[in-house]
Amino acid sequence: MPASDLPAEILQAIRQSPMEAGAIAASLAAIWPALSGEEQAEIVRLGPSFAQHLVQIACVSTFARHLLQRHPDWLPHLARREGHALMPVGAVPVDAFLSGLREYRNARMVEIIWQDRQPGEHYPETVAALSALAETCLQHAYDYGVQTLRQRHGIPRNKNGLEVPFTILGMGKLGGRELNLSSDIDLIFCYGEGGETDGPGTIDNSEYFLRLGRWLIQALDQRTADGFCFRVDMRLRPFGDAGPLCISAAAMEQYYQVHGRGWERYAFIKARPVAGDVAFGQSLLDTLRPFVYRRYLDYTALTGLREVKALMDAEQAGSGNDIKKGRGGIREIEFVCQSLQIIHGGRQPALRSTNTLDTLAAIAHAELLPADDIGLLRHAYLFLRNVEHCLQMVDDQQTQQLPKSETEWQRLTCAMGFMDAATLRATLDELRLQTHAIFQRTLALKPTPHSPAEDNANRLWQLAQTGAMETALGDLLQVLHFAAPETAWTCLWRFAHSRDVASRLSTEGRQRLNRLLPLILDLCSTQPDTDALLQRFLALIEAILGRANYLALLAENPPYLVRIARLLHSPWLAQELARFPILLDDVLSDTPVSPEHWPQTLAAQLQLAADMEERMDALRRFKNAEVLRLAAVFWTRQMPVETLLPQLSGLAQLTLQTALGWAEAEMQRRHGNVRTGNGQVARFTVIAFGKLGGQEMGFASDLDLVYLYDAPLDAESDGPVPIPAPTWFARLGQRLIHILSTLTRAGLLYQIDMRLRPSGQSGPLVTTLDAFSRYQRESAWTWEHQALTRARWVAGDTELGARFAALRTEILGRPRDSGQLREDIRSMRQRIYQSKSIARDTFHLKLSPGGLTDIEFLVQFAMLGACSQQPVLCQGTGTAAGIAALTRVGIWSTEQGVALGQAWHLYREMENRRWLGLQDPVVRAAEFPDWDTLQAAAHGVRKIWQELIGSYTD
Repeated sequence: MPASDLPAEILQAIRQSPMEAGAIAASLAAIWPALSGEEQAEIVRLGPSFAQHLVQIACVSTFARHLLQRHPDWLPHLARREGHALMPVGAVPVDAFLSGLREYRNARMVEIIWQDRQPGEHYPETVAALSALAETCLQHAYDYGVQTLRQRHGIPRNKNGLEVPFTILGMGKLGGRELNLSSDIDLIFCYGEGGETDGPGTIDNSEYFLRLGRWLIQALDQRTADGFCFRVDMRLRPFGDAGPLCISAAAMEQYYQVHGRGWERYAFIKARPVAGDVAFGQSLLDTLRPFVYRRYLDYTALTGLREVKALMDAEQAGSGNDIKKGRGGIREIEFVCQSLQIIHGGRQPALRSTNTLDTLAAIAHAELLPADDIGLLRHAYLFLRNVEHCLQMVDDQQTQQLPKSETEWQRLTCAMGFMDAATLRATLDELRLQTHAIFQRTLALKPTPHSPAEDNANRLWQLAQTGAMETALGDLLQVLHFAAPETAWTCLWRFAHSRDVASRLSTEGRQRLNRLLPLILDLCSTQPDTDALLQRFLALIEAILGRANYLALLAENPPYLVRIARLLHSPWLAQELARFPILLDDVLSDTPVSPEHWPQTLAAQLQLAADMEERMDALRRFKNAEVLRLAAVFWTRQMPVETLLPQLSGLAQLTLQTALGWAEAEMQRRHGNVRTGNGQVARFTVIAFGKLGGQEMGFASDLDLVYLYDAPLDAESDGPVPIPAPTWFARLGQRLIHILSTLTRAGLLYQIDMRLRPSGQSGPLVTTLDAFSRYQRESAWTWEHQALTRARWVAGDTELGARFAALRTEILGRPRDSGQLREDIRSMRQRIYQSKSIARDTFHLKLSPGGLTDIEFLVQFAMLGACSQQPVLCQGTGTAAGIAALTRVGIWSTEQGVALGQAWHLYREMENRRWLGLQDPVVRAAEFPDWDTLQAAAHGVRKIWQELIGSYTD
């Protein structure tokens, strides 16, 4: 029919087309007569907007235009928004199957292009639909291939007769569910293990899966009269084109352990099972996760990423025409994301997404890039991917090249909805320029200007490597402000000539060290205590020489050296970092300490432990890492002591609860459960006293614990080896102590003190709640009731813990003779005082008159005396909380509360800072510049003690 017979709305839209109006008119004129009258009327009723969109698609995609001309019946489906269905796999000839698969693919491609160019942002839906299309085609081809192979050869089985699974891993954009309109699909084929099929034509599993893999490639990649489905790229498999097409799971795991290269880690960021046995594919990826994501901050992989980028730049030869590989292109955005995933993903599972937009959101949540950068990268990525789709929808070609002719620029302008090509070009140029700047900041090496001090530091390090120890370098060392030049030179020379530095470093490791040492020398020269800081830096560097990732971490990030220097001023932090350099990434992480995330973090780390020994080590590493992080933020004055102590206590409580779960499981496995008379499992609980009980643990605190249970003494466990209830719970308690206090290669968790149990060390390790209650009511000393003021449930059965809390409230709420209470507490404090000799002009933060013990005893004295009239006082267990509560209810005056609270804060702050400085709690007047402040605080405490209890020093 002549084009002039087309409906008016369509003719009007054709006249407004910026290009190819004649070709579009001829194509639509060929389509229109093939439609029924009802279908034509249906389209006309949709009005000008439908006509304009139809003409736009015909203009921007000759691929879609030609397909609609070949299949006019597809147009009504588009009008009704009806999707095409894929025929089920059945007993159809191969040619019919391949033809049907390709027709389905082409129909879906037209539908996706049609929807993609509707007004609004459709990128997420487009790439999801394209990825789902590829997965559907893959699974359909897999089902057909398996059906055919089973008819010929049977089912592949292992030596035990079980069916062997096969999975298809989608890599790249398919793995990320962000496939292009005309993208290759990168695949890896993997099967479970060797064996043979059980059918009439028996073949080895390897041959079976090789044939299946070849069929899959043919089914999708082969061009027929109907076109193709997807180009298949298998080069990401182990050993690339030289490797087998299909590989067993064991061989794959072995390959990545032994031969895996840096770029392959980046490739596996986007790996995802997409067809075949998806559950098997996921378990396979779980085994490979340690290859991709390291549990430390990992900067070594940046070198490989830069090498890939350099090759890309060389391929482009300065051309800016490629919006994927060129400067500021799609690949640079992906590299920014993947570099942060590789570096931080081992520690932050939320960053392990296969999808770029999801990864950008996770990076924003983790605050690894400024919010403005994230916003710009997201905007640029969406814009560039839309441009990419508009380029590829023209002829179903895999291209990322910007147009070279004005005609094609006009087509792209129409597709992108811009008024003119100049505006589109300007927008592209600006976005790519901004993207490249972020890429440079994030990934590229940042040259830094050399100062005279850095030149001196370089010269000093070169002399240390080449000169003799006797070389006179006093002037140079004094320029760098070392207080003891000879000692500093000896230390540096010995480090430079140590065995590891002299002979064990790789060429790359030597280059990193040569960048690092001058920076460290220059930094030390600007810091207080220069000589000690240099020695601690060298000890740390020596500890990480064999760990390329940590040398890279510091060499890639000189600003980290400043942060490390602040930490190394603490001898304890310096010592721990040198002992356990794996903790470096914890203290350098920008992720804040988040106790609410501890359970999930610990659970994730424990998943990788195969047995009890590994679990104990993992628990120690977790606790040590979190203590180190807390120590770092406290030492650098980013956390007050009032926040530190509850967090240390919460960490101990989580550790206790985890260890108790293991101990209980072990006892149940060996001996079954102990049950009460009604058949219920007997209850066991852990009560904390002291610093943990008061939620005021310091870095040096041990755990004061009491174990309680509620089983009848004559009960027995119900397992394969029954034992009496007291023995069962005693062994449980011993097992818990073993898990907590055994020294392993990862250190120890806590020292355990059980002396607060009834009858102390001479009493049983575990006690029934009834026996404990009788002891507290009938036999306990006043000092044992003092201890109850700082007691609380921390692990085990909560109902038994609640019964203990009720008993504690009852005991603390007893009316007491104030005179006798005063005398008992004064007498106990006097015994402590007389047992400890404290030199003149020194102050023991805990034991000196006016120190922490006085404050704790004053709180306990007031609580024991007042809880009967003020039950609200029983709610708290901490000393600081007690001071506040006693002041709030009027037992103490505001002046008394303020004096005691300030003194407590000062002492606990000093106590923990001195511990991080490897100093004891004895403060000497000659060494402490704020001696007068300390004495004034002690005087205020002594004054209140004298007023309330009376002297114990006479």
